[in-house]
Amino acid sequence: MTQRPVPPKSPPLPATPASPTAPGEPIDESLLDDLSPPAFEALRWSVRMADGLSPMARAEFQAWLDAKPEHRAAFEDMAGVWDAIDDLPPAGTARLRTTVAIEKASESSALDATGDVRPPVPAPAAKRARANRPLLPHALIATLAAGLLGAGWFGWNTWQNQPIFNRHYATQRGQSLDTALPDGSQLVFDTATQADVTLYRNRREVRLPEGQAVFKVQADKSRPFHVIAGATRITVVGTKFSVRYTPSIGSKAVQVAVIEGKVRVTGASGEGHGQTVVLMPGQAVDVDDQGRPGRVDAVPTDAMAPWRGRRLSFDNTPLANVLAELGRYGESGLRVSDPVIGGLPVTASVDLDHIDGFTRSLPLVLPVRLRQRDGVTDIVAR
Repeated sequence: MTQRPVPPKSPPLPATPASPTAPGEPIDESLLDDLSPPAFEALRWSVRMADGLSPMARAEFQAWLDAKPEHRAAFEDMAGVWDAIDDLPPAGTARLRTTVAIEKASESSALDATGDVRPPVPAPAAKRARANRPLLPHALIATLAAGLLGAGWFGWNTWQNQPIFNRHYATQRGQSLDTALPDGSQLVFDTATQADVTLYRNRREVRLPEGQAVFKVQADKSRPFHVIAGATRITVVGTKFSVRYTPSIGSKAVQVAVIEGKVRVTGASGEGHGQTVVLMPGQAVDVDDQGRPGRVDAVPTDAMAPWRGRRLSFDNTPLANVLAELGRYGESGLRVSDPVIGGLPVTASVDLDHIDGFTRSLPLVLPVRLRQRDGVTDIVAR
């Protein structure tokens, strides 16, 4: 590979900010020397593409991209830096454009009236070596990008981590909520659910301390979407999935089911830290309170999150757990005191708007009888 070009010294930036507009230190162009060869070439192609590529140059770029996997990876990383530059606030962008204009003017001043390059001013050997390298177009942009990759722009991370949207959502007993986020994602919260949604410039986060929800995430590769519930982190780019976490009724496992797309589920703490499973459409997994994913099960997508249709489904679920779940939506009027009766398995589909039908069916499917007392229906042994 040929020697990497590095731009000559350019007029310093007015100041490199601690925040997008605050004063700080100028970026050192020598940061370009610290880039690996693939990263430098990726940077060079990014700068050239900003001005547009000819058909011949585009073919050359594609050949370089296909030559080695690390070339493509380096270019994708650089694309993230380029997006970050595009996201600079107006003041920073204006300063950047001004500096580029100065850089171009400096380049033009090296030409005389006939277009010949003027003899360079004598300089120390090291500086002459740098000055003799081919001039990189938009050198200051490249330097800024190198600074972002390294230790460069003070306050950049702080700026990236400032929320641009933050809201707490809560549904009461028996309520549900369908809402849209500024990024275009759609969220449906079930009854008795708490969620904190925060959107940043480089990621999106939902913390779900209680309840369940269905997420239809707007695709944005530059801002992954995370859901944190219990000891579990769910990460997507753009997909549709459901998450359930209901510690208030004794269930400390996190249940994740995928309706569309692909979801990565990772144990967030404890012994299961680092354990990851990838779910595809029609798959579901439970993650315990130590962050350990269980077996991946196949579940029909139309059977996921049945609560959206005001219906609950139970499969060999202890009766006591069934009653606890019904209690999240309202008073069922049912009570069980005997732990043996409470442990009886129930398989049923319950219409939340007609719980009385479920109540009447209990003595038909379980060895129990119903006893009315003080306005409450006790479920006791037959």
